Amino acid sequence: MTDRPGSLSRRIKIALAVLVTVAWLLPVYWLVNVALKTQAQLMVAKPTFVFTPTFENFGTAVFQYGILWNALNSLIIACLATAIALFFAMLFVYGITRFEFRAKNPMLMWILNLRMLPPIAIVIPYYVFYSNIGLIDSYSGMIFAYLPLTLPLAIWLLYGFAQEIPRSIDEAALMDGADRWQIFRDMTFPLMRPALAVAGTFCFLEIWNEFVLALILTGSKTKTVPIGLSQFITEHAVEWGPMAAATILLLIPLLVITFFLQRSLVRGLTLGAVR
Repeated sequence: MTDRPGSLSRRIKIALAVLVTVAWLLPVYWLVNVALKTQAQLMVAKPTFVFTPTFENFGTAVFQYGILWNALNSLIIACLATAIALFFAMLFVYGITRFEFRAKNPMLMWILNLRMLPPIAIVIPYYVFYSNIGLIDSYSGMIFAYLPLTLPLAIWLLYGFAQEIPRSIDEAALMDGADRWQIFRDMTFPLMRPALAVAGTFCFLEIWNEFVLALILTGSKTKTVPIGLSQFITEHAVEWGPMAAATILLLIPLLVITFFLQRSLVRGLTLGAVR
């Protein structure tokens, strides 16, 4: 008895879904495997899959290397820089999609070019400037330094969504006596929340993973996650166990943020897909 075409297609889809899930979970499993082993168990020629787990690596990552303090620094910097970038990006895209002016397209292209600017190109001027005004190893300095990276990204992510909002909504509100600020606050902002979730997530992750600016501009007070993880590579050896344990701990806030924003992310990523 042969399978029906629909049944065969469904089985193929299930097999592909299982394959993708296994491929995604394999690095996570290996990360947990490394985090629960001692350094001696990690240095054997053949990897072992049955062993007595130890949580010593988590203690080393937290108390010796202070990875949770680095995570707190990254969380403060990323949240504040993302919030500021989204606020100014929202104002910009509202103005550029609601008003016509001659420099509109050149301005958008300039912002796109600014987005392509590598961090290594601006880190030295930032360092010289910050050294003169005392902003090295400060939260405000890092937040300001990330705006040239996150603001263009947020603008281009929000621009397409803002274009989808009909101008007739603004025109009707203006006829009812509302001003531009009321329209932006009470109508445009609520409609743009899914897009803000998408743009905010991408901006947050870019700051969370950024290395070059953090390497030069931070110090002992504001050391971020990428710099904290680089400390596990010492002059004597690579601390694979504590590094894996630290990575697992750092995945938790990202998973929590994604969990609470998943509905808005799905709506934002699919907004405008169907016309």
